Amino acid sequence: MEYATHLSRIATTLFEAMVKNLELNLKTTKSYLSENTGTIRVYRYPPTDVGWGMEVHTDSSVLSILNPDDHVSGLQVLKDDQWLTVKPTSNTLIVNLGDMMQV
Repeated sequence: MEYATHLSRIATTLFEAMVKNLELNLKTTKSYLSENTGTIRVYRYPPTDVGWGMEVHTDSSVLSILNPDDHVSGLQVLKDDQWLTVKPTSNTLIVNLGDMMQV
């Protein structure tokens, strides 16, 4: 629960900064984020015939906060038609903007 509270605080702070910097002029009287809408998913990728991981996808959320393992990244990005593995860095979080932020 404590971990979820901290992630919610980080997500709210990041969202509010994006709104301000993008000059979205959202109504300050309306709450656009709810503490109860955050989802924590823990994925474990067992080996398959083609390696580790899941199907190619985009994140549908506003943003995702990833906490990579020190030894296994779990994140790749597509650049110039090539999948590149994001090297894990100890004690860091990766913030990934999702489809809803684009909308």
